[in-house]
Order: sequence, then structure tokens, then C-alpha cells
Amino acid sequence: MATLTAVYCDGWDEAVINPLDRDVAEGRHAAGEPYSVVLVVGGRPHAVLDVALGAEYLGLTRFDGFGGRASRHQWRVAAEGDLFLREARSWRPTTRTTVTFELNGRRTDLVERENSREQHYTPDSPPPRTPVPVFGQWQALLEFAGDGRPDIADASGHLLPVREGTRPWQPPRPMGPRRIEELFTDGTERPVRDRTMRISTQAAGPLHLPSGRLVAADPSSLDHGEDPFTVTVAPGTCPVTISLATFTDDPGHRRVAAARLQVVDSPTVTWELALRTGQDQLDLGDGEFFGFGVDGGMGCFVDEDNRERLAEEWERFDFDRFTTLPGGDMVAWSSGWGDGVYPTWIGRDASGAVTCFVADMLLFGTKA
Repeated sequence: MATLTAVYCDGWDEAVINPLDRDVAEGRHAAGEPYSVVLVVGGRPHAVLDVALGAEYLGLTRFDGFGGRASRHQWRVAAEGDLFLREARSWRPTTRTTVTFELNGRRTDLVERENSREQHYTPDSPPPRTPVPVFGQWQALLEFAGDGRPDIADASGHLLPVREGTRPWQPPRPMGPRRIEELFTDGTERPVRDRTMRISTQAAGPLHLPSGRLVAADPSSLDHGEDPFTVTVAPGTCPVTISLATFTDDPGHRRVAAARLQVVDSPTVTWELALRTGQDQLDLGDGEFFGFGVDGGMGCFVDEDNRERLAEEWERFDFDRFTTLPGGDMVAWSSGWGDGVYPTWIGRDASGAVTCFVADMLLFGTKA
């Protein structure tokens, strides 16, 4: 391949968006701030690198001879400091192929054609890895994408279209917690389409945690091996509060917005997604989250030591919005608008200690 020339900018969108000097781009690279590199050959873009190391992301998009996308590789920065391949996507005239890797070794291959869709999984296929490139040394990424190791030089000039505008890309951002504190502030009002719901809270009673390993799940799926969260608490008993949302124009219609297990009373200053063994936030794409699946319209908190013993308890449930088993071995509630997948958030105080677990029923959507 001929030498590629590098044009630095905020991004590519059928034009170079907000050109940057090399020194500015290199400074952003060192600081982990986002920038892009358009790699040009024969007067046209051959590839675009979108780099945001502070957000643990690097994307490489390659183009065909007609300007259409040929492939896209999304790399993430692993905890060890190198890059791992999160997703590789290629486009052909009649086929789109997507290969997704997870840090736990699971690989998913998806082949999409005009009238068909095939998907299969490989359990023991760790993602490819490569060192984080030094600024300007992109050859290893290009080689992995099929371009060999071409020479790269800074462009002294180019004939690509240029325009000013907003950066046309963002690194993937998994879904974060949405105003969790408001879900437990009595009297708070939140819009739902063209209506309003008002928050009230009720104590559900104590939850007994003999092992301190919390499970959030659909109580009808406890015998399916629902794993506890990796973050544990000291064994004991913790109070659970239910957040209820009632339509202001229909007081008889109320839904469960969230359930909170309080570990300590100190103020929560940060939130994080509760994870199970084998889950890593780096495996999440934009707007995604890990959560527990609900097929029976219910969620619950239960200790791992009690999970199997209580796997059939749901068959005897007869409650409106929530219930607590005698002895506090389980707290169950109706799940927001019904079936779906729901995240659990872990709160921490200023010292980093766990303050609470909140099962969020996403009653008010997933947007901020």
C-alpha cells in the first residue's frame, strides 16, 4: 500500500470537521481527550481513527474505493493497560458481519443478509489484544484490519472538504444511573409522556442476609442459577424501602419505581452498576447495561444462601405492589411497567463504603 497521509481533526463526516494541528492532536492523545485522524491515500479517505483513551476507546473505520464503509473495529482499553478488540464489523454488497468479543472469553458472530440472520456463540475465544499505540504509530491496528503495515506521514496539505461543527462521534457510554435519589424523595414529581407521577416511599421491612451476597432477580427464576453480585456486604439484616410512583390524575394507578436495600446511613456520593461474576463494564456498548431479566412481572432481593430454598416461593405470592417473607428472607415487588431487564446500582459514600443497592425499574425510561 502507498504511504498514508494523516489529517488531524475532531472527526470525519463526509468532510474534515474542525482541523487540528499535529501538536494539538498529540496533546489530546497524551491527555486522553478525543480527536480523530483521517488517513488519506490517492486524495480520498482510506480510514478514520477516532481516539478517546480517557474513555478507554479507539475506533478504526476503513472505506472502500467508492467511499462506503468496508469495516469498523472498536477497541477498548483493558484494566491491564492494553487494547482488546470489542467489536469487528465488515460490510459486503449483500452481507454484514459483526463479531463481538467479551473479556470473559465469549465470542458472538452475527451474519446478516437481506433475508436472513444467523448468530452463533463461542464460549472460549478471548478477544485479540494489542498495545495502546504511540501517537502516530497506527500500523498495528491497520495490519489487524487487513492493510498490512503502511508508512504514515503527516499531510502537508490535502484536498478533502473541510467544515466547522460539532464532533460527529462520541465514545460509547454505558447507561448510568438516572436521578436515583429522586426515586426515594417523597413528593417528587416526574413526567411520563404527557402525564405526571408522584413519588412516595414505603418501608418493606428488613432483609436477612446470612452470607452478605445479594441476589436481585425475578423470583420465578431463582432456580435458574441467578448469581449474586460481586460486591458483598457484611452478613446481617438491612432495611428495604420501596419507591412507588402514582399518577397524579389517577391515584389508584401506582407502580414500583425502585427498591433500595440500605447498608449504612451515610450519604451516597457515587453510583456504580452492580455486576455479577464474568461481567465487565468494558463489554457494554453505548446506552447498554447489565441487569436481571424479568418474565413474571416481579423482582426481588434475596441472599444467595436462601436463593435455592426459596425458588418456588413465588408461586404462593399474593400481593399488590410488594411483600416481605416472614423472617425477612426475601423482599419481592412488582416490576415497574412489567417484564424486561432492570439494572441494580450500588451507592458508595465519600470513603468508598457501600451505602445501598437500588434495583431500578426504569419507570421513567433510560434517558437522562
